[in-house]
Amino acid sequence: MIDRQANHQPANLWGLRKPASLLIILAALLTLALGYANNHAVAAPDGRAMFLENESPANLVRTAEVFQEEVRAAGWSMLHVHNISGILSARGFTLHPALIFEPCSGRFTAQLIGRDETRYVTSMIPCRVAIYQTSDGRVIISRMNIVMFATMMEPAVAEVMLSANEEMEAIIAKTLARLK
Repeated sequence: MIDRQANHQPANLWGLRKPASLLIILAALLTLALGYANNHAVAAPDGRAMFLENESPANLVRTAEVFQEEVRAAGWSMLHVHNISGILSARGFTLHPALIFEPCSGRFTAQLIGRDETRYVTSMIPCRVAIYQTSDGRVIISRMNIVMFATMMEPAVAEVMLSANEEMEAIIAKTLARLK
């Protein structure tokens, strides 16, 4: 038998005092809510938003040539060009052409890796720009959306990234203008 006089709170249908009842009900509601959230999660934003792409009016070879010329004209270096489709072709894969460029500006690189506090971004250096051909023959210039990515970085890193990005976007704009 339940003692209804002990703390002057009436027991409910299950013989529990009100505070205990409320805790059980809240726990049940929380469990239901979490279960619903896990089964009905909102999809993450489209991963494509992390990348910027422009279609080139020229073929892949001409686009690559002009891009490299504009990189040099802006005072940047081209550290390497990876012919990723060629490398994979030698391993038995048949892919449409894809080149990965590594343009680099010593001014921006030195600002980031010259200090221990920002050196952790070294794995992101140099910049990467891809020029690839789609299955329908279009030529695309692709790169990371640095403006979006910089929002995740500390201010000292974001400032340098955004400055470098401004120059790289100008290089790409000049490349596209020359190809028209």
